[in-house]
Amino acid sequence: MKVKCMAKFVRQLIGVEIKLGFLYIPAHGVELMPNKDGSIKVTLDGEQKALHYNAAHRRVFGLTGWYSKHKLKVKDSVEFSKLADDAYSLSLCQAKSETEEEGVEDAVDLSGLTSQAKGDIVEDRLKELLLLHGQGLLSVYKPVTDTEGIDLIVVKNGQFHPIFIQSKGRFTLGKGGNQLILRIKVKTFTPHENYYVIGAYFNPKTLEIDENLLLIPSEVIEKQAIKVPKSGEWYSVTASLKDTSEGKWAKYIVKKDELASVLLEKFQMIERFVK
Repeated sequence: MKVKCMAKFVRQLIGVEIKLGFLYIPAHGVELMPNKDGSIKVTLDGEQKALHYNAAHRRVFGLTGWYSKHKLKVKDSVEFSKLADDAYSLSLCQAKSETEEEGVEDAVDLSGLTSQAKGDIVEDRLKELLLLHGQGLLSVYKPVTDTEGIDLIVVKNGQFHPIFIQSKGRFTLGKGGNQLILRIKVKTFTPHENYYVIGAYFNPKTLEIDENLLLIPSEVIEKQAIKVPKSGEWYSVTASLKDTSEGKWAKYIVKKDELASVLLEKFQMIERFVK
């Protein structure tokens, strides 16, 4: 009799899982698991085994032998399913044929990263861009706190009028993979002529931010973004990052390699009015 599958997920294995014999449960699979540590029943190759689940670290232990038996390696995919009666099954995913794999890029599973960690990754990429392309003219600082929604402070050497940046990184795109969706908390957002929002898409396949970024003046956000009264008020910006985009946010698209140059132009404008 075939056991009905209640829900499942598929993920690629990483080296430490194979080495230590555990399976990491991604964020979208946590709802399938118990709320506390303990033994769980998992079917492996038709035989039910008692494995240990660590709820705090979201790991199923006891898989060293099974990984070794099937000679699994990094990026091999497995399917984890929840069955009836609090039981589970773990199985190999069928390998794709060579023709199916042609042109397919593997994406790193980033589901275990927190929102804070993802935000830090994008901020670090932006800092690198500004320093590398700033020709030694720009310095970048990070506030001790971000209570004002400011993530980066950029200063032109010899000038004491900084540009403030709120960084909004996204690891997924909406509407068929074309729309960058930004959410900016109204409560901690104070528009100013020297304050900008940078929207960036981080591509899990290339592990880099997209070639195109959004660089939007905070005063424009206040005037043109949609206000969403959900769990506190938010400004919502939905924009395509394509070169052919014609939406209202298209004029704020900049190439990532040109970001430093664009900010240097902003500093030149500041110098004209502030001595």
